[in-house]
Amino acid sequence: MRFTANTRRILDYISEYKFITAKQCANIFYKNRKLPLIMAQKKLKLLYDNGVVKRVQDKYTKEYVYSYEGIVPNNHKLYMMNLYSYLFNRYDIVYFKLEECWDLSKRRNDAHIIIEKDDCLVGMLVEIDINHKTNRAKTQSIYESGEVQHWYKSNFGNEYFPSFIIVNANGRCNIETDLYEVIAIDYDFNGLSELL
Repeated sequence: MRFTANTRRILDYISEYKFITAKQCANIFYKNRKLPLIMAQKKLKLLYDNGVVKRVQDKYTKEYVYSYEGIVPNNHKLYMMNLYSYLFNRYDIVYFKLEECWDLSKRRNDAHIIIEKDDCLVGMLVEIDINHKTNRAKTQSIYESGEVQHWYKSNFGNEYFPSFIIVNANGRCNIETDLYEVIAIDYDFNGLSELL
């Protein structure tokens, strides 16, 4: 089988993040194309039919997950990469890191994402809440450490604190503070574009 440049990028993505779904593939690799989901499904099925990748069906979402090892990622990582692909499809991603650790507060976020929206940088510290709820103690300790603000000043020249994005089943959160923004969204990311 001969690989196009786009196919190689898809395989590199699978190599780096360990899996991909058709919806993620459509959002990332067929962005701004006509019928992106159908194109992604055809490409991934072709790779599967030729033995390049394996696929399994996720028991909760019922969508096929393609990987080299035939693994199903945990829901936590699946939702994280769904969010990444959602943002990639709508914005330019300036920075993306899974499990960003903050030494001073001894905390980590599920992901740290920076996008460009309307010529401005928008930072997000993402928490995927499936088996636990993100609490105010965590968000407060990250904010109070000053480490995030210093990171932004070192990398972008301005002291800035990004929004916390809490992703959970009901799209609600009970963290109230005037010091930083906390945005809760559901697993389908309803309303996220309007909130950013």
